Amino acid sequence: MKLFVFITVLLISFSASAQNMSMDGLEAKKEVKKTESVKEVKLDWMTSLEKAKAKAKKSKKPILVYFSGSDWCTPCKKLEKHFFNTPAFEKAANKYHLVYLDNPYRDDIIPEKEKKENKKIADKLDVKFPTVIAFDFKGKERNRVERFSGEDPRYHWKFMKENESIFKL
Repeated sequence: MKLFVFITVLLISFSASAQNMSMDGLEAKKEVKKTESVKEVKLDWMTSLEKAKAKAKKSKKPILVYFSGSDWCTPCKKLEKHFFNTPAFEKAANKYHLVYLDNPYRDDIIPEKEKKENKKIADKLDVKFPTVIAFDFKGKERNRVERFSGEDPRYHWKFMKENESIFKL
């Protein structure tokens, strides 16, 4: 009986000690994250392809359209983090009219009219999520890149490089 009590007390002690050690590690990680500074990228996204086409006709700048599913598309969120929300993209974005067409599942994220229009455009262009399409200033599709896996935006940077040649940027 004494052996049973001793082993039980010993197991409880080790268990409590292990929890304290892992909690200390979590606290240390939280502290590191708090001290990291991240530059916030500011981009001027339009939410209407038609308005972007009108602006593009006047400016002769190409249009870059990003199709996202903000509340359900995990690859979209990763693409935003590793490609769009970077200083390098912020610099490249100045050469385009940017359009963000969200296709969320939830009805409270964007107005219903905008949601229907975005879905109509995505269906017409046979979009997978995420997709980025480059249009010329006349509104003609010239290049596209679909999907995103992992955390590697190299195909998206290749797409941007191709756009430089296509649009002579």
